[in-house]
Amino acid sequence: MLNHCKKIEVLAAAGVFTGLFASVFAVMPVSAASIGLSGRSTALPAKDILVQNSGANDVFQEGVRLAMQKNMAGAEAAFRRAIQIDPNFAEAYANLGSILANQNKLAEALPNFQRAISIKPNAPEFHYMLGQVLFAQNKMSDAVEAVKKARDLYRNQGKTQEANTLEQVLKDMTNRR
Repeated sequence: MLNHCKKIEVLAAAGVFTGLFASVFAVMPVSAASIGLSGRSTALPAKDILVQNSGANDVFQEGVRLAMQKNMAGAEAAFRRAIQIDPNFAEAYANLGSILANQNKLAEALPNFQRAISIKPNAPEFHYMLGQVLFAQNKMSDAVEAVKKARDLYRNQGKTQEANTLEQVLKDMTNRR
């Protein structure tokens, strides 16, 4: 089913993914660098600070790296581990859904996108990715609704270019019915 479309690519840490009709979107998951420390922490000597780097984000980043290396089995396992560590890691669900969709496991991919949306309902990328899977399953009206939701979220976020791109995607979807 997905052989008529571009593959759903994995969300990278600061990268982009291309979608069904070659539109581009960026997602920035939380990383250690984005977490600020209070002024109080500067009073501690550096030798007394121990950082453990074994969280869900590290496993997620490993999954992204493996996916970029085309190691889909490893990437799938990493995203599943990230979800085990943090069951509310929306990007891990979305990336797992992408990996599964690209293996034509659409029925298994669908709930992962739905879970990502339930965690972060205002992430237009997730609605768009859901729309891709629904489109590949020939669920046209549901696919159109998901893409419309993504378009509207982009508009509400002031991302006019992305919203306009999805407007064209909607026209293309309608023409393919």
